[in-house]
Amino acid sequence: MGKAVYSRTHEQRRREIAAIHAGRRQLGMDDTTYRAMLARVSAEHGPALRSSGEMNARQRRAVLDELRRLGAGRKHAGKPHNFDVPQMPDGIAKVEALLADMKLSWAYADAIALRMHGIAKLAWVRDEMQLAAIIAALHAEKEKRDLNAAIDASLRELDWAPERIVELLSPLRPNWRRHRPSLRLVAEYLATQVTACGDAGAQQCA
Repeated sequence: MGKAVYSRTHEQRRREIAAIHAGRRQLGMDDTTYRAMLARVSAEHGPALRSSGEMNARQRRAVLDELRRLGAGRKHAGKPHNFDVPQMPDGIAKVEALLADMKLSWAYADAIALRMHGIAKLAWVRDEMQLAAIIAALHAEKEKRDLNAAIDASLRELDWAPERIVELLSPLRPNWRRHRPSLRLVAEYLATQVTACGDAGAQQCA
């Protein structure tokens, strides 16, 4: 491969990887969801990979197509103006509040509508039950993020490595960071440990 061809190929790879990361940020994908998506899509065109940097050009383009399907890159990803579900007049306000709490764009809600109901944009949802399910999914995501934040704060206070949780509460499912019952269990356990350490003194908690 000539130097000029190599340079163009390298630049194209860099742009595609940057676009993948930008799409991930716009959709508000957490690391677990993002890596699972990479593995699923890349497996259709080669080995299942969990890093865009390890993919070939065909796999990267497939990932970009999937991100666009989920709503990344849309020019009109703001608050829907033609949203109307008469049975839930406050539905759009609930969605907006949840997105704001999690610092997510409206494209994230569009992606949920597409994944759950096959409807490409939240603004096109007209069914009360479908909207209620989307709001429930956003509540579930917020709870996961809040629990993860509480867990990380407790780990810092205890000065524990995250791996210690798996050792102490084994068996934990591999994706426990995305499983609400597991997150609740871990958060409650760590809160108890923080309280106990505060009573006993930090040296006994190391």
